[in-house]
Amino acid sequence: MRKSIANNVALNIKPIKKFRTIKIQIDFLRPLSKEETTTRRLLANVLSNSTKHYPTFKALNDREMELYGSEISVYTRNLLNFNDLAFSVEFADPKFLLHDPNQLAENLNLLGEIVLQPNLKNDSEFDDTAFDTEKRNLMSNLASVGDNQDLVSILGLTSLLYRDNPDRQIPIFGSIEQLKQLNNTDLYKHYQDVIKSDAVVVNVVGDVDEDEFTKVFMDSMFAQVLKNNRQNLSIEFENFDKLLESPASKEDHKHLNQSRLAMAYLTKKLDTSYSRLAPQAMNLILGGDDQSQLFLQVREKNSLAYSVSSSYQPISHLVTIQAGLDAKTIEQATDLISKQIDFIKNDKFTDDQIVHAQKVLDTRREISSDSIQHYIMRSIWETVYSKSLLTDDQFKVELDKMDRKQIVAVAQNMSEIAQYRLIGD
Repeated sequence: MRKSIANNVALNIKPIKKFRTIKIQIDFLRPLSKEETTTRRLLANVLSNSTKHYPTFKALNDREMELYGSEISVYTRNLLNFNDLAFSVEFADPKFLLHDPNQLAENLNLLGEIVLQPNLKNDSEFDDTAFDTEKRNLMSNLASVGDNQDLVSILGLTSLLYRDNPDRQIPIFGSIEQLKQLNNTDLYKHYQDVIKSDAVVVNVVGDVDEDEFTKVFMDSMFAQVLKNNRQNLSIEFENFDKLLESPASKEDHKHLNQSRLAMAYLTKKLDTSYSRLAPQAMNLILGGDDQSQLFLQVREKNSLAYSVSSSYQPISHLVTIQAGLDAKTIEQATDLISKQIDFIKNDKFTDDQIVHAQKVLDTRREISSDSIQHYIMRSIWETVYSKSLLTDDQFKVELDKMDRKQIVAVAQNMSEIAQYRLIGD
């Protein structure tokens, strides 16, 4: 069931009996803004630290234990061109409990505590302990980013890809420079703006009665707050035309034992006669699993990389390749990576590789359906950008109509647009 509570406030209820838990998630969405990215990440951390009625982390954790181990989660992430501030609670389905402490209402109230009843010092600031603790923790986490070389290479490539989009230049987990300038009052002002104006998507997945949950939700503290209309969300897709004309590259040097290589390719959008799964199959043959060309040829046969893989992003049509290798072999490895792309372009892969890719796609979809979060995310996409989804029947049709010619066409229409190298000295 999908219900519109107000303009840009959606309530989605998905009754599924296969899980032993129920999950409620509330997503607050607004366009990405480089000025707000760090603020929203710190806000997520502060709100998950304590609440008005549970003023310490221990008190909040004790309440979760009283509700048979309910699990609260608060985080931020990129979703299309939006910053998504997400709150969720996952809890035991009451039918598996000896005594039901009104699980649905109590856990919705606990989530309401997190979102709507923060631990405040006064009417313009969060509790000092909560703010100072989480700011210090986030500062420490951001300071350690440079120690994760895989992440550094991803960020390096991302910076090249979105060089003309300032709002994408700040990682979703924030910037240490921005964090240093962020004070308690400014954080609370942003919180008030989130609650007042962000678009909202509410999802519940599990063995719930739609009418019962709707009543519980509309009687909860959320109902009054979410009845006001919110800002519109306008989807914007990234344009990589400039990078097609002039690919970007950068090389950094650090004192490391292992170097990193990150490459990005743009695939041409194919017409509707082609399977929407063809790019994913091409990616699996190229570097998407342990039977791929990159893994078998670059890593196993020629020992030119400690790790190498590729991934495909359907909405942006990007194929990215990452490798960990020795600086002295980086040119040789880059050349061999290009040869694996040519291998697919020139139609040299086997029918067995196509069958394997189809089986992997089918299996991964089946496995994903065993996760309650899969249904949460699918419901969010149905609300925000439904064109990105395939039903099970549509998936089967797309899988069946995919053939060799289509996979070759994807590879032949790939263009390298960015390359980042982190060289160990």
